[in-house]
Amino acid sequence: MDTRRKLLDCAIDELERSGVAAFSLRSVSAAAGITPMAVYRHFPNKQELLEAAGREAFDTWKQRVESIRTTDPLDWLRQAGRLYMQFALDEPARFDACFVMRTGVERRFPRDFRAGKSPAVAMMSERVVAAQAAGRLAAGDALEMVMIFWAQLHGLAMLQRTGRMAMSRAAFLALAGRAIEHSIAGFRGKKATT
Repeated sequence: MDTRRKLLDCAIDELERSGVAAFSLRSVSAAAGITPMAVYRHFPNKQELLEAAGREAFDTWKQRVESIRTTDPLDWLRQAGRLYMQFALDEPARFDACFVMRTGVERRFPRDFRAGKSPAVAMMSERVVAAQAAGRLAAGDALEMVMIFWAQLHGLAMLQRTGRMAMSRAAFLALAGRAIEHSIAGFRGKKATT
C-alpha cells in the first residue's frame, strides 16, 4: 500500500475514533507508523488531509451506488437504500466521514444538490423523475422526495449505530427494507403493504 493511501485509511479510522475536533496530523501519522513531517509531503495541513479523507469516503459511497445494475427506477431506489444501510453498518468510519462529520467536502441542501454536486443524489433524483414520468410515483419535487427518503434511512441507520435499537443485523436490515417500501408507497400516494 502506498503512503498516501495508508494515510487516508488511517485518517478515516482516526475520524471514527476521535471525531473531527480531536483529529490531528500527529494522530494520523502515529497510526500510520510514520513521522508527522512525512505526512506533510502528502498533505500540507490538517484541513487538506481532512478534505481528502472526506473525498475518499464519498468516492467509496459513489462506487457502491454505481454498482447498481437494474434499469427499473424503483428497484434501483430500493437497492440504493439497502446499500446505504449496509454502508452504515459495514464501513462506519467512511459513512460518518460522508454523512455525519464536517470534513469540508460535504454538500448542502438545496443549493449543492440542485446544482448536481452530489452524484449519488443526482442518480436517485433521475430515478424518481423516471418513475414519475412512467406514472409509478406521484408528481412532486424529485429532489425533495430523495431527501425525505434519505433522511428516513439515515435516521434508522443512526439509531442502529448508536445502540438505540436492540436488533440483529438481519432484523435491522429487514426493518430498513420495510422502511424503503413504506417510503416508495408514500411517494406513490398509496399505503404500503407489509
